[in-house]
Amino acid sequence: MPRLEHRTLASLPRTTLSWLSLRDHFVATVGPHSGQGRPLGPLLVLADATFAPKSRFPLHPHEEMEILSIVVDGTLSHHGDQAHGATMGPRTAQLISARSGMMHAEGNDTDRPTRMLQLWFRPHTYGGPPAYYSRQLSDDGRQLIAGDEGMPLRADVRVWWLPLVAGRPERLTLDRARNGYLLATTGPLRVEALQGGSGVDLALGEGAVLGEGAVTVTADTASSALWIDLP
Repeated sequence: MPRLEHRTLASLPRTTLSWLSLRDHFVATVGPHSGQGRPLGPLLVLADATFAPKSRFPLHPHEEMEILSIVVDGTLSHHGDQAHGATMGPRTAQLISARSGMMHAEGNDTDRPTRMLQLWFRPHTYGGPPAYYSRQLSDDGRQLIAGDEGMPLRADVRVWWLPLVAGRPERLTLDRARNGYLLATTGPLRVEALQGGSGVDLALGEGAVLGEGAVTVTADTASSALWIDLP
């Protein structure tokens, strides 16, 4: 079986505040675990966060970072120096290439909780004015979220949204010298090597680091996963 490192819920640092609950899969940025964790190549942060109603971060700066936000459920508000007041509904993705610097804040201006994923990537080129991109996702087949002309990451990374039909395997393949990260986004998953061998079950919210080779991903009920291909 390709190299597989199971990131169980128990192994992921969790921060619970009155207005925010999140799990960090790599480096934590807020709460008591801030600064702890290890990146995976250029992937520094993958935060699975739920905002309470009527809550948000204060305005804060970013510089030389690629910031990808994906709304899983609810409505995310984005406030900042270039996109003040913008809102994102379910399965909407936004990429901010912070470059030479920008100010922003995410939050939830509604009366319902909002769940989002936020990923930070270390760029391989620097400088220039900040840039904003957005994309609407569907539940119809594998879709590239970021890493193309429409959502151009300054990193050798591609991020995919994987809608899964109950009982239908989805194949994932990694070339040599590549790594992958799979997140069970909206339901549990089963990961198995294409050539047989033991597999692993991911609970909702769990992840797995994968190495070179091919696996199949299967869900017992319709759900979605996040797939990241990176060096």
